[in-house]
Amino acid sequence: MKVIFAKCTDAIAYANESKTYGVFHSDVNNGNDTIHVHDCCEIFFCVKGSGNMFIDEKVYKLNAGDLVVMNQFEAHQISPDANTEFERYALHIHPSYLYNVSTEKTDLARCFKIRNASVSHKSTPTKDKFERLKLLFEKLASQADFGDDILKNLSATEIITLTNECFKKQNKEYTYHSPMENKTVDIAIEYINANYSSTLNLELVAKNSYVSVNEICRLFRKYLGTTVSKYIMGKRISEAKKMLKGGFTVLQTSESCGFADYTSFIRAFKRTVGVAPGKYKKEE
Repeated sequence: MKVIFAKCTDAIAYANESKTYGVFHSDVNNGNDTIHVHDCCEIFFCVKGSGNMFIDEKVYKLNAGDLVVMNQFEAHQISPDANTEFERYALHIHPSYLYNVSTEKTDLARCFKIRNASVSHKSTPTKDKFERLKLLFEKLASQADFGDDILKNLSATEIITLTNECFKKQNKEYTYHSPMENKTVDIAIEYINANYSSTLNLELVAKNSYVSVNEICRLFRKYLGTTVSKYIMGKRISEAKKMLKGGFTVLQTSESCGFADYTSFIRAFKRTVGVAPGKYKKEE
């Protein structure tokens, strides 16, 4: 069975339709300037190159060998460093698959659920684990004559297990530190995260970050590889997904997440997530 895809959207679609997993693989140096969220948990494995990974209010410096974990509610975006090789795998996992392969003793969804201010989304495996993970991802691209589905499922489950092991070890005494060269972007992100439910615009963000509009735009592009407006939208959609799954109505969610009106929320949510908020709320 084919589980490796050249397009991230195809990998996500396969994971959602099959309620299992799909893998995006690329060695092209291109990021995604749109902050996005999707209904799968994700393990991002950097094989070659470096860059920045934005997840909600945090930014992580990535290097070859790093693992990053994101759940289905966390808005994120990758910005690779220019003029470098950038090879990566992104394992998109449907939440129900994590439930099915977990046991009473081992919760494989752990690394996607443990969240607080001091928890890192990123871990750096040992050299041996890096080589093992690389081999497992390569196995997902191969085709066996017999038992192909079983072998692929074993490889995917081992990847998830090793990732949890690395995540647990990394977060024993971890305190997050932003890799920013200055505090301006941190201040802007903190302001947006605290005020996403109210009226926000570029001028307000710049003013409360103590820089000009041109400067805040330049800094977001440089450090996050995106725009202020896309960051705001990503944050609002991420919070909207949490509220909908938490039992709030579509109208309550729209009013609480800073959208100008109900229609704007419906349109923005469907464009970002792929389904209307009412349908997303009903999906398991």
